[in-house]
Amino acid sequence: MDFFYFLVTGSPDYDNVYHLNFFENCGGFSHGIIAALIIGLIISAAFYFGCCNSRTSQKSANIGMWFIFMAIAALIGYFYADFVIMGETNAVDNTGIFREYSFYKANEDYYTEQSRVQFENEQLLDELFNKKGEIQAALDRGEDVRFDFDLTTALLAALFFFFPWSVLLKRFTINGKAVPFLKP
Repeated sequence: MDFFYFLVTGSPDYDNVYHLNFFENCGGFSHGIIAALIIGLIISAAFYFGCCNSRTSQKSANIGMWFIFMAIAALIGYFYADFVIMGETNAVDNTGIFREYSFYKANEDYYTEQSRVQFENEQLLDELFNKKGEIQAALDRGEDVRFDFDLTTALLAALFFFFPWSVLLKRFTINGKAVPFLKP
């Protein structure tokens, strides 16, 4: 899964401890790809079955409207990745959707687990605590890998999933068979 997120893994901020723990061990990359797949499907289905599937929808079954829906898929993918997957540090409810499966929660859980395992090694615990704080502060400022992850998820939702779903769904509509192109 990390192949799709080369912007994240290639970032100089990518750390092989906390980032690797969340994105690969806790499934951050998988959640992003599954979310992008579902967003691409829902938005393309909304376009083809909402805008292109009635006798009165001829005006909205065009390439311009299709690009608007593609942009909507990208925006939803970006904000879903930012708020749900990356999460919020100031979330009041620690069991809510904006905190429970977030990068912040995974960092805290990893630090707590390592504190139990490495309780005798004070230097390692100090390094882990400092790195956890640095990552959290950078994420709060919108830095670290937040933008790279959000952008990649948005591009996946729009280009890799909205587009193929469009090609599959367009043949089941009345007016959308030629959008975004005539064949297949």
